[in-house]
Amino acid sequence: MNPVSYLLSTSGRTGRPGMWLITGIFFGLAVLRVGLQEQGVSAEAIDLAQLVLLWPAAFAIPVKRFHDMGRPSWWVLIFLGGIFVSFLFLILELTSTAGYLGLSAFAAITDEATYMSALAEFNAARSDAEPLEPVGAMGLGGVSLGMIFFLVQFGWLHFIPGNRGENNYGPRPGAATR
Repeated sequence: MNPVSYLLSTSGRTGRPGMWLITGIFFGLAVLRVGLQEQGVSAEAIDLAQLVLLWPAAFAIPVKRFHDMGRPSWWVLIFLGGIFVSFLFLILELTSTAGYLGLSAFAAITDEATYMSALAEFNAARSDAEPLEPVGAMGLGGVSLGMIFFLVQFGWLHFIPGNRGENNYGPRPGAATR
């Protein structure tokens, strides 16, 4: 299988090394971002590289890992759905706080400087009351829920071995094909 087909296709199986490789590349770009920018690589180029890798890292390779363990493709949706719901909690928290601050929900979510400035003004005007936090319990709960889903999926896909022999999704990764 050629590398492009491997990264884009959801058919077949892949082992733990394939999962570690795509995860390492995807998160490696995030970690190396500052160093790459200091070397003259534009932030847009790094964003584009991560966007290109999003499909393989978040969907195609995890689907093949689930196949390796004999699980159907939709298992990846359980985890992606959990992470989506957790971000929904965070967005609901920010939009709720935006109402107090007189901001649009879009401004609260997309413009951190405006949000934090409005929050500081709001808290300064109400010095006798308890200050409003940037992210409250609902938002932090959502982030925590997302981290739980992420860590469970990460552990499962990176550490649990696949089926030893052939299964419904094909031969074991790395097995000699004739």
